[in-house]
Amino acid sequence: MGNDRYNAVVVGAGPAGSTAALMMARNNLSVALIERGKYPGSKNMTGGTIASMPFQQILPEYWNIQGIPLERRIVSDELWLLDNDSAVRIGFTGKKFGMAPYNKHTILRYKFDRWYADQAVKAGAKLFTSCLAVDLVYHKTGPLSKKVDGVMLEGGDVIHADVVILAEGAQAALTQKAGLRKRLKPNEMTLYVKEVLELPAEKIEDRFNLEKDEGASIGMVGYPPSPAIGKGGIWTNRDSLSIVVGGYLNQIVGKGLNPLQLLERFKGHPLVKRLIQGAKPVKYMGHIIPKGGFKKIPTLVDDGIIVVGDAAEMISGRRGMDLAMITGKYAAEAAAQACALDRYGRDILSSYEERVKGSFFYQNMKKGKNVEVYFNKFQDADFLITKAMNDFAYKYFEQNLDTDKNNLRKMLEELINMQPLGKSAKDVLSGLQNWGVL
Repeated sequence: MGNDRYNAVVVGAGPAGSTAALMMARNNLSVALIERGKYPGSKNMTGGTIASMPFQQILPEYWNIQGIPLERRIVSDELWLLDNDSAVRIGFTGKKFGMAPYNKHTILRYKFDRWYADQAVKAGAKLFTSCLAVDLVYHKTGPLSKKVDGVMLEGGDVIHADVVILAEGAQAALTQKAGLRKRLKPNEMTLYVKEVLELPAEKIEDRFNLEKDEGASIGMVGYPPSPAIGKGGIWTNRDSLSIVVGGYLNQIVGKGLNPLQLLERFKGHPLVKRLIQGAKPVKYMGHIIPKGGFKKIPTLVDDGIIVVGDAAEMISGRRGMDLAMITGKYAAEAAAQACALDRYGRDILSSYEERVKGSFFYQNMKKGKNVEVYFNKFQDADFLITKAMNDFAYKYFEQNLDTDKNNLRKMLEELINMQPLGKSAKDVLSGLQNWGVL
């Protein structure tokens, strides 16, 4: 492998990297796809679902591909405002989402990423696993200028390439070395832990009111990570459940929260407990997600280099993996254009940046650019809103011997005693504006 040369080298065989490698190989570029894990997906985690429409741009009618490791077709999506022993549920079930072209599917990354990287290999890319890129290599293009010309591997070998695509994930060590992104601060990232629990398909379908191959996604705020801002979730796989909980790293550390204890606390909630009863733990993992938001998006291109996926902080609300794939596609198209012109400077590769800035997800991220204000100024909002909603629900549905007027007065008094009404109004408004970018 040492000192080989390719049109492109892709660092990281996650969804962004494998997409870039697949699309470039289809365009007859020579591609090296390097992955530090034993196999693609061995170090990756998602909640997790994959959206159908972006995936179709890369693999049309992907659901007909033999052996694709999709779990269930999501037909039910819910948000639970979870308190100690209750939940206010907001959701939708649509049977149309269970039919092609579908809306989204649950996946397990340790299965899916391996399969997806293999699609790039079948298209002509070369995959190198247990391979860690530790530095970038350059060549001079002028007295005061230089261009990225490949990567150096642990052990000293060099892979030369006309274009380097960094799909290295949230930590993004090479992106930082290139001076394209600063190191993330603890308040700019979230830490989530996940457990996969084995459960027979028929029990999943019975407990979640599903038919064969249908799936459910439940996001939860309030109880799971309190007193930190974060969330929990349950996703149904074919014969297992994915349980996830986490929050902002600075709050987890500052408040002395143990992620494993948060997970056990979440699993012990009476409404969660009944859904996972009898399930057998089979995998446990953790993952850092960049949450700096729009204002922290790094420089995306430079001479000979493109940054994609989590390394580029392409996260919008609950969507990350499909956006990573789209950025991988855009990067591959920019690299193919550069190879056709035999010019690899920032001026040519900036077509990638232009496509990102014109995308729907970039506009969504721009709209939520002040999300850090919510997390810094309204740290208690998720907890208080959830508690207030559940207290109100208990009072509303309680069959007592008082008048409706007195019941309403008591509910308002409880809310006022919790905190000033002005703050409650701001909490609710801020929560509604920012829950979409949790």
